Amino acid sequence: MTAPPAPDPDNPVMAIGGPPGKVAARTADWADNSELIADVARLGYIVGTVLDPTYGEGTFWKAWRPDFLVGTDLDPEKSGWILRPLDSSLSRLRCPKSVDFTDLPYLDLSFETVVFDPPYKFNGTPDPAEERYGTHKTTRWQDRLDLILSGVDECARVASRYLLVKCQDQVVSGRVVWQTDMVTDVANLAGFDKVDRFDFIGGRVQPSNRTKKCPTCAGTGTNQHTGIDCGPCDGSGRVPASQDHARRYSSTLLVFERP
Repeated sequence: MTAPPAPDPDNPVMAIGGPPGKVAARTADWADNSELIADVARLGYIVGTVLDPTYGEGTFWKAWRPDFLVGTDLDPEKSGWILRPLDSSLSRLRCPKSVDFTDLPYLDLSFETVVFDPPYKFNGTPDPAEERYGTHKTTRWQDRLDLILSGVDECARVASRYLLVKCQDQVVSGRVVWQTDMVTDVANLAGFDKVDRFDFIGGRVQPSNRTKKCPTCAGTGTNQHTGIDCGPCDGSGRVPASQDHARRYSSTLLVFERP
């Protein structure tokens, strides 16, 4: 497949985008992550031999993919090999059937580009990636964060030029977890500089009627002194949650380069 068209003044690559009709003017029309990746490639951030250690269904590469792409996954049914070489004498590259992104079976600097899409959500509806990595069973967001950052460090080890990481700043238990900053810190320590950032505005509407445990009855619904229904929550144990931080509907793709 030929490379996507280079940027031009009439069709620039935008830093923010999302599904057509759901985002404002002056943003990119990205129906899905594959169209985002195609725009990232237009800027020259995906070059040479490419590793996707969280390949899954290959959704990142539906709109465009490089000539040499290795896709692996923890799920052996979704892991394997993909090779689209310029040299026709190369016809096959075998990869381990199951690959953990925290323990990649490759030498240092094996790939010019690594594109990493970990299970970065700390709350909300679980997706298949969370099942594969067991994060759907994890109640502590800190454990999920440790998994992500360990993966960033390992992906940086095998990337010789570019490292792309999908992540998301999000509100957890009333505090903002600046995942983008933490990912950047790990990449910086591994010798990479952040050179770009893309924000993808999601199309999924988050629930509006959020509640929290009633602080008066500690969620029991009963007044601990009188034994009758708690007044502030009317016996439900839940009260409307206050909004302390701006809601975030976007995920982020960070681009790092090794100097």
